[in-house]
Amino acid sequence: MEELRELEEVKTYPELVKRIREKLERKLSEKVSEFSKSLSKIVESIQGRAVGDRWRFDKIAAADAGSSTITLGDTMIAILAALYVKLDGLRFERGLADPIILEQGMDEADEDFMAKVDNARETMLMKTAEKAVDDVDLLIVDGPLIPIPRFRGEYLEAVRRLVNRCEEKSVVLAGFVKRPQQRFISMELGLQSKFRDSTILSAVLSAGECYPWPPRDHYARRVRLAFRYTYLKTISDRRILPFRVDFPSYISDETAESVLSYILSTCDPVRGVPAMVMMADEEVKLSKRLIRDLYAEALESIISRFPEKAWGSVMARWGEFYV
Repeated sequence: MEELRELEEVKTYPELVKRIREKLERKLSEKVSEFSKSLSKIVESIQGRAVGDRWRFDKIAAADAGSSTITLGDTMIAILAALYVKLDGLRFERGLADPIILEQGMDEADEDFMAKVDNARETMLMKTAEKAVDDVDLLIVDGPLIPIPRFRGEYLEAVRRLVNRCEEKSVVLAGFVKRPQQRFISMELGLQSKFRDSTILSAVLSAGECYPWPPRDHYARRVRLAFRYTYLKTISDRRILPFRVDFPSYISDETAESVLSYILSTCDPVRGVPAMVMMADEEVKLSKRLIRDLYAEALESIISRFPEKAWGSVMARWGEFYV
């Protein structure tokens, strides 16, 4: 498949490539120029705070979930997986959720199905994280604790159960948000900026700094729980934007700083993500190549057991998979 993609790129009409390049550079230049003009107001409004070196956790766990889709001729199938990893001294432990396969309904629009997949994946993540609570000091979820606005139903109950369980067990809980999409800070400070929090803070924070401090309160009405959040710049590379870190309301300022300190002490020097989160992310990742290979293996078995006229029901839509 990669070879076919490379061949396709080589065949792209050179004049088309040139025009796209020029338009893309012009568009990105416009965005940088617009952002640069707003920097003076941003710098005046925001002051980062250096995180102290104070982390004190011995037993740590991280949970993550992943999903991928296979587009068949007349429907889509989604594969969902989740796991947690625990570190106790030098000993690693893993817990796997049973994978889930969802199939698109006959009259279900693609975007509605993908929304259902996203909701199910995040629900699966919260449930898997809850199973990691016993016998840990710190539990990091790879994703937000502040509920995602478009998700509902069982997902909201799973968030509530995870937070309550961690509080009952006196476990420090944090959500590490790699791709924050919110504009909390812009609205709070009246910056009237169309840029998101992580972009705004990328111009202000240096490595090892956070904002806001103390973490800002955020009440999530849909789960009737209060959360706290801050943004953390983990490494100096400006191409890596600040990450958001969410906490339940029971986490004190001192404990929150300990979590930030742990993240800084263990983050990957290139990607800026803490090691335990990186491990969980890599071990649950459902790459396109992996899914393609699994699909090809399953298809080979099916072809050997069913008549040729029945194969069409499990064949991928043209251009999606080459097997």
